Amino acid sequence: MYDVIVVGARCAGASLAMLLARAGHRVALVDRASFPSDTMSTHFLWQRGAARLQAWGLLDPLQERGCVPIRTITFDVGPVRLCGIGPPVGGVSDTYCPRRTVLDALLVKAAAESGAELVDGFVVDGVVWSEGCVVGVEGHSRGSAGTTLRARVVVGADGLHSTVARATGARSYQEHPALTGVIYSYWSGLSGLGASFHARPDRLILIWPTNDDLTCIYVAWPHKGFRQVRKNVEAEFHAALDLVPGLSEAVASGQREQRFVGTDDLPNLYRTSVGPGWALAGDAGHHKDPSTGMGMSDAFASAELLAEAIGEGLVGQRPIDGALSDYQNKRDALTANGYALTLSTAQLAPLTPRLEAFYRAAADQPEVIRRIFGVIGGSLPIGELLEDGA
Repeated sequence: MYDVIVVGARCAGASLAMLLARAGHRVALVDRASFPSDTMSTHFLWQRGAARLQAWGLLDPLQERGCVPIRTITFDVGPVRLCGIGPPVGGVSDTYCPRRTVLDALLVKAAAESGAELVDGFVVDGVVWSEGCVVGVEGHSRGSAGTTLRARVVVGADGLHSTVARATGARSYQEHPALTGVIYSYWSGLSGLGASFHARPDRLILIWPTNDDLTCIYVAWPHKGFRQVRKNVEAEFHAALDLVPGLSEAVASGQREQRFVGTDDLPNLYRTSVGPGWALAGDAGHHKDPSTGMGMSDAFASAELLAEAIGEGLVGQRPIDGALSDYQNKRDALTANGYALTLSTAQLAPLTPRLEAFYRAAADQPEVIRRIFGVIGGSLPIGELLEDGA
């Protein structure tokens, strides 16, 4: 019998299991994958995400695995280019773009070293109910008979298509259809490009250095036209690069090292994320378009909030149902600004004259540029820019 079973061992789940285990709770961390393994991701860790890794003692190990700090980002909206980075968060000034093969394995290792029991290669088929409360999960390992694991709380951190969310009947209460479809891959030999964000009407191109001396290049198109993109991915991808002067030539000097991957399964939603004996964390409870790169940082934040709520309930500090409800309310408040910003960014709309004028005026104001990046990264509210006339 566990205190908590966490289903899904990536950013939200592994972080949650680590925090609960560090607090002395008996935790099972289960995932159908084994680690290291990859998953689709924007890779981006804004300062607020990196600050949590720092607080958990994991930022130095991440850098030791070849994830270099990013100290400046180019924000290119066509007629205007701004270069800078947001204000420090928790003493962390840099951003990072780790491969998920590296970051997730690091988090899983930290959870196991903290005392969580890792059950990898385990497929969760459903949850176990008793008197209207979730009391465990049913599942199976490859090639073996089914197994039941029991716990006081079951957490679904198993992504957008969460088995736990489906099994508990979790419903979306705020939803917006997918706005973009995205494709990305990795290139070697592009160390001079740096990190950049290029917005064009109906296109978004993101470039960032990642592990293994590789550069990840990501392109987003409007969702309604993504089926056509799928018919000739390479041509459409390179046509998008042509929209940024000099970018196609720079990319041609390198070598693509992996196949293109992508998806248009990118709905924007909040789900009911708590119930009797269960909760949802990360993308299972709140998912949004990757255009602002907030997913991993938000996953860490939700893990921290949920660990606190579950911990209070397990030790009897307060009724667990009330603690979990507070978790959902706090998560929603924490992510509301980023959700609105993401919905706006993912429209891939042309720059308005007012916003262009604001960016032009900001170009020679370093403090305003810092606040712009702080808003984009989710560490400052949009009101910080509205004061400057955006």
